[in-house]
Amino acid sequence: MTELLRTEFYHLIEARHGHFLANPKDNYLGGSMIRYGEFSEIEWMLLEQLIHPGNVVVEAGANMGVFTVPLAKKVGRRGMVYAFEPQMTIFQQLCANLALNDLVNVQAFNAGCGDESAWLPIRRVDPARSTNFGGLSLKMLESQSPVRVRVERLDDVLDVSRLNLIKADVEGMELQVLRGASGLIKQHRPRLYLEANEPEGSAELYDLLTGWDYRLFWHLPPMYNPENHAGDGENIFGRTISMNILCLPAEQGARIKRFRAVSGRGDHPKLWGKA
Repeated sequence: MTELLRTEFYHLIEARHGHFLANPKDNYLGGSMIRYGEFSEIEWMLLEQLIHPGNVVVEAGANMGVFTVPLAKKVGRRGMVYAFEPQMTIFQQLCANLALNDLVNVQAFNAGCGDESAWLPIRRVDPARSTNFGGLSLKMLESQSPVRVRVERLDDVLDVSRLNLIKADVEGMELQVLRGASGLIKQHRPRLYLEANEPEGSAELYDLLTGWDYRLFWHLPPMYNPENHAGDGENIFGRTISMNILCLPAEQGARIKRFRAVSGRGDHPKLWGKA
């Protein structure tokens, strides 16, 4: 991992998957990229197995592009990535990282994804203030502000001939994203990879996806990769894991051996072992 330049807010680094502008005030993504040259790499090890050259991917909650860039490189110029990021400064960072990596097969939207299309007033996030920018949901950012961001139903904005993967990391709004993409999902039957950090809403998510005949599996990779790109042996994440659900159309008949199946409406890692 090589640092090439520093600006007021960003470090330009050469990382595992390419060149990135990373904000050191971003406690999770930016800090990890600067220190390790990667972010949640063990999560990527699964994602790259879900796609192939020529595939079409939707990424809701693309943030600065830590996954957008390798996704786009993997699907190649015969494929396409549609990346959605509502926070303005993060979106600008995303676009810079796409340009730095010569990616012309990504269409980036300064928008959130939901189950209805609307304009949402949100407060600006100060890039000089230390926080977990990726942990700020649209609900948390909503305010009486003149700054507005578009929230879109994926069914309303995308007209694609194929769709192979939807990845959603939207801080608890995954259910709304899926409802707004129900037409695309029923037509194309993509694989789904959804963040699921909290038990709230898990029952509704389970009902929706099993009703669409999907098989659900927990994917719980640790945030720290001992074989990180920088060779840094210090684990700043401790025992923190990323909680995600891998959702596969039942008709694909994929064999999953290593992951625990989601057992029912109330199944969530934070509830395991509790009465």
